[in-house]
Amino acid sequence: MTLIEDRVRFYSDGIPMSAVLVVDELPPATSRPAFVYSHGWGGAVNAGALPLVRLLAGVGYVGLAIDHRGFAHSGGTRARCDPNEQARDVSNAVDFLLARTDVDPDRVIVVGASFGGAIAVLSAARDRRLAAAAVLVGVGDGERWLRGVHGDEAWPALLERLRADAVTRATTGRGELVSFSTLLPGPDGPSAPDLDPIASMYPHGYPLENLGLAIACRPEDQIAAISPRPVVLIGIDDDSVVPIDET
Repeated sequence: MTLIEDRVRFYSDGIPMSAVLVVDELPPATSRPAFVYSHGWGGAVNAGALPLVRLLAGVGYVGLAIDHRGFAHSGGTRARCDPNEQARDVSNAVDFLLARTDVDPDRVIVVGASFGGAIAVLSAARDRRLAAAAVLVGVGDGERWLRGVHGDEAWPALLERLRADAVTRATTGRGELVSFSTLLPGPDGPSAPDLDPIASMYPHGYPLENLGLAIACRPEDQIAAISPRPVVLIGIDDDSVVPIDET
């Protein structure tokens, strides 16, 4: 088995999008299942995605790991994460896959990890062409998740900072840019995720607005709309970013 990886481009709401397409080089006897992979909140895109994408491509899937708008090689407002826009990115990626002759239109699914798991749920709830959703350590309720991460003591000041940022954006057109650790403070210790690679990808920071957009995101309120199509939810006991009871 030999896998072919290509950097490909498509468009989402007119924005040029980048993705990595992974497929077995052997021509299939019939059309294959396919999936769109949605990356996590920090935009670490293909660093964590490609091993899983390659694994699934190796058993017959056409895999498409997308850079959501604003992240990595895609266009759009840099590092801005709007869950509704990202769900549209997934749907437009489905359009891209369905233009291929080797993709079975009845077997296209969405896969997402961490906040990308939230996007997977939103996407499948809204786009019935998606035959299933696979959610890896996904976020079920953005406000509950982030309040748990930041803590009750820090939460009121954070909400006030968000309100002030909304006023600034409304009056100047530009909001505050912050480090990723401001949006998502990580735990200390050997199990803590390494945020340095993410920080190096976005040296100018992330819009503080991302926090408010994530707070308003409640995938668990929409998951019922996926029925009767299947959803796979996978949690990890010791995940340091998304607790298992949030998945």
